[in-house]
Amino acid sequence: MVSENEALRLRRLVFYAADIDKINATLLGFVKKANAQCCVVIDREGHMVAKQGFLAKLDSSALAALVSGSFASTREVARLLGEQEFRVIFHQGAEHSIQITLVGERTLQVAVFPGDVKPGMIQVLCKELAVQLHEILEAAQTRKPDENEVKANSLDAGFTDQVKDQLDSLFGNL
Repeated sequence: MVSENEALRLRRLVFYAADIDKINATLLGFVKKANAQCCVVIDREGHMVAKQGFLAKLDSSALAALVSGSFASTREVARLLGEQEFRVIFHQGAEHSIQITLVGERTLQVAVFPGDVKPGMIQVLCKELAVQLHEILEAAQTRKPDENEVKANSLDAGFTDQVKDQLDSLFGNL
């Protein structure tokens, strides 16, 4: 039997440039509308998908990894309380607030706000963003790539032979 973690690895998220462009445009619109400092989209394993906005001294990769771990541990707290998982986590600090929202089953949106933004406003705006992102991610996951995308993202049939010939010319026939 395949573990839950292994099943996630087998179904890695794959995005084309057009998907990332849509996600980035949506995040940028959100950052401007919500007056957020930044917003990132990550997968549940902590890999960065997209980021918009700016917060000085923010290590986005570290944020993605820590949020992913935090979300995983919070899922266990939810199970102790009889929930399958919490879909939204909110932290409020003196200078910054952060809301983490599960989008679909595989992706997290992480929005960072100044500390003076009201939590209710953050919840409303993040919920709107989650709906928009879910539509984009669902379309990306369910559509089949067209022939041009496959060609643009694949290697020519003769690529292996060309590489072998280059290596042979550099190192001789091994």
